[in-house]
Amino acid sequence: MTFSTVSLLTAALQGEYAPWILTIVLAFIAMILLLYYGHLTKAQTREIESLRKELGELKPELGKLEELNKLIPELKKIAHLDHDINTPLCVVTMSLGRAKNLAQTNNDESLMTNVEDILEAVRDIGEMMKMVRVLKTSPLIPYKDKVNK
Repeated sequence: MTFSTVSLLTAALQGEYAPWILTIVLAFIAMILLLYYGHLTKAQTREIESLRKELGELKPELGKLEELNKLIPELKKIAHLDHDINTPLCVVTMSLGRAKNLAQTNNDESLMTNVEDILEAVRDIGEMMKMVRVLKTSPLIPYKDKVNK
């Protein structure tokens, strides 16, 4: 309310003006309040519609997140594969080293070729396991090794 409106209202209440002026001032105040309420209602309606639209856009994303969340137990198992596979691979690599020495000692080309092929496959598996190690460092997949359980 403006200062002049307050002054008129005060004067009317004190009886300085005719009662009809008080009625006009009160009607004017009521009109201002109704306009302000209408403005607020429109703004709230726009905000509600905006929020509904955003919610509609987010619902499909929530579904995707729920599906991804179902994968976490399986990803934990895969994270453990790194250790579970690399340990036997070390044993295989050491055995292949012995087989390679044996092939060289006996000058056995066939055995040497087989050993090299197997070593190549072991290296490939090792590279795959390096990719699996990424799962151990992801904050989305809580990983505990067997020592830290």
